[in-house]
Amino acid sequence: MRLDRLVGKWVGIGKRRTRELFEAGRVRFNGEVVAEGGVAVGTFDRVEVDGKILQERVPRYVILNKPAGVVSATVDEEHTTVISLIDVEWAGELHLAGRLDRFTTGLVVLTNDSRYSEWLTLPGSKVGKVYLVEVDGGIGEEVVAAFQKGVVFEKEGITTAPAKVELLASNRCRLTIYEGKHHQVKRMFARFELKVVSLHREAMGDLRLPDDLEGGAWREFRPRIPTFLGSQT
Repeated sequence: MRLDRLVGKWVGIGKRRTRELFEAGRVRFNGEVVAEGGVAVGTFDRVEVDGKILQERVPRYVILNKPAGVVSATVDEEHTTVISLIDVEWAGELHLAGRLDRFTTGLVVLTNDSRYSEWLTLPGSKVGKVYLVEVDGGIGEEVVAAFQKGVVFEKEGITTAPAKVELLASNRCRLTIYEGKHHQVKRMFARFELKVVSLHREAMGDLRLPDDLEGGAWREFRPRIPTFLGSQT
């Protein structure tokens, strides 16, 4: 929205009187007096008229270590949600950037910055999601080769993007995928009649779950915003 339109809407005046506010130097945009109202207002820009704040929204970025049994949702009538673990007044502003199913543990990102969350989760961004996986059988060479090539999901008629596999034991690996299809990791292993018995997300791109962040705990962080997204602060 243009700055002059936002000011006119919130103050409740017409175009002429809005223009007079700008000409009189009564409007501040991110702390600076502005004489023209044509600038585009972003989600986190600060807007003031005569010292009264019309808009001042702080960008929030939260990393949480999700325990098993907690659901990746904002509201759930039966189960504890990731939002309910964040005991601050602004928690209701947050949305999830990449969900985990109820029994998967590890890194969850929550934010009120939709541009960042979209970039983090869209397949076109090619942000790697890293999981520690344990299955109920041996992870053979044919499994590794198939994952690295791409696994066909016949029901949807799609092939997963090539993944990275680091074997840690005969039945454990570190798996990096670049998509977030429904139950993707479990379905990839199921193609080889392997059941996932433990699944833990430890990283998304360059964002890693801190070693000292216990299950159920969270903290704010400052992300590396890609240049093409611009600054939100």
